[in-house]
Amino acid sequence: MTDESLLRVEGISKRYRIYARPSDRLIELATAGRVRRHREFTALQDISFELQAGTTTGIIGPNGCGKSTLLQIIAGTLEPTTGSVRRAGHISALLELGAGFNPEFTGIENVFMNGALMGFSKHETKERLPEIERFAEIGSFISQPVKTYSSGMYVRLAFAIAVCADPQILIIDEALAVGDAVFQHRCLRRIKEMQERGATVLFVSHDPAAVRALCSRAILLNGGRMIADSAPPDALNRYQKIIMEREEAYDAGDAPTPETTDATPQNFAARVEDAPLRYTYRHGDGTAEVIAAGLFDETNRAVEVVETGAPLVVRMRVRFHRETIEPVFGFLIRNRHGVHIYGLNTEQRDLSFGFVEQNEVIAVEFKFDAWLGADFHSISLAVHSSSTRADGISYDWLDGVLFLRVLGAVEGVANLHARVTVSRPPMPKAASEKDNRLAHMQS
Repeated sequence: MTDESLLRVEGISKRYRIYARPSDRLIELATAGRVRRHREFTALQDISFELQAGTTTGIIGPNGCGKSTLLQIIAGTLEPTTGSVRRAGHISALLELGAGFNPEFTGIENVFMNGALMGFSKHETKERLPEIERFAEIGSFISQPVKTYSSGMYVRLAFAIAVCADPQILIIDEALAVGDAVFQHRCLRRIKEMQERGATVLFVSHDPAAVRALCSRAILLNGGRMIADSAPPDALNRYQKIIMEREEAYDAGDAPTPETTDATPQNFAARVEDAPLRYTYRHGDGTAEVIAAGLFDETNRAVEVVETGAPLVVRMRVRFHRETIEPVFGFLIRNRHGVHIYGLNTEQRDLSFGFVEQNEVIAVEFKFDAWLGADFHSISLAVHSSSTRADGISYDWLDGVLFLRVLGAVEGVANLHARVTVSRPPMPKAASEKDNRLAHMQS
């Protein structure tokens, strides 16, 4: 472990024994393991990384990938099957809703109990109690039994205890998803304050915006393995790819196992334009066929998660199965409610293709800046006849070919990238009085 490292996870694996019936466990015990009646499930396999002081790292991945198991091992509430964890600082962990709470105790009694578990004396916990009460903001309920709390009240009190302990390492497992918007904002602000004081934060979240806003690093788990340890944009895009593959496999009735899901860095980017197209709906007369499509950032990297305003390019390749004249190529962006956000075609940009031969392949690019509101978006692609033709034939139209999640604190469907100017006209008559008030405030 390096001098600046507060936490080192080395070769962590965790395996569980799964028994079909309770009696199978007794048979193994009675035969001292000579009769094997279990199968092994590997929750984590060979996980290694270090956390430096003052950094914030996000753990992301689909449900069941081993995120919570990893945090429990790091916090010391679960032992690994193999591997080791070295800690060089006080850890405060918020692992799950109400973990460590006695439901029969009041909120205050649980505060003192958790303080004792963290190594604080009764006097030290008492000093922190007013801050915990103020942060949790559950009023008189703090004197009521915890079993009467709502899920939101649980997490308010648990998070308040965790952050008011002033830990060197703070571990959070998806707890922020339970509170309301005001509480989430308060939690994120407190995490940023802890970052400024040099605390190390490790948290699990399914919110890409939180990961990008707080983290300088993201670790992607899938099937118990560490798929990526990189900057948040790269890890989030690969995570989005895994989710889309699972959704597509579900729709096809063929759910993949984590071992068969291909998310290596090389394959993730290389196969985007060459893979068979997937789409939610397709129609056309077959004159032309969209054979490849992809969404890329300005560095030519395939993306599915971007910040609002990011430069993007949609690429499509189209093969013509019949001779045709003046084809038109276009794309359309919809939000998750199906509302048309933006669409453009080559005819609107006065691009003419003239006569196109059979078997000819045309590549088209649409470049734009994603000044969109924070939302999930789908992109449709199309090739069709010119508007000068009365029949308006669709050669090939594909809905939901590409997917895009835009992040950013922007309300509505579009980001108008507004500029703000402020004017404060001078007030001559009150100038001297204003100067006197200012001088008095500064003194």
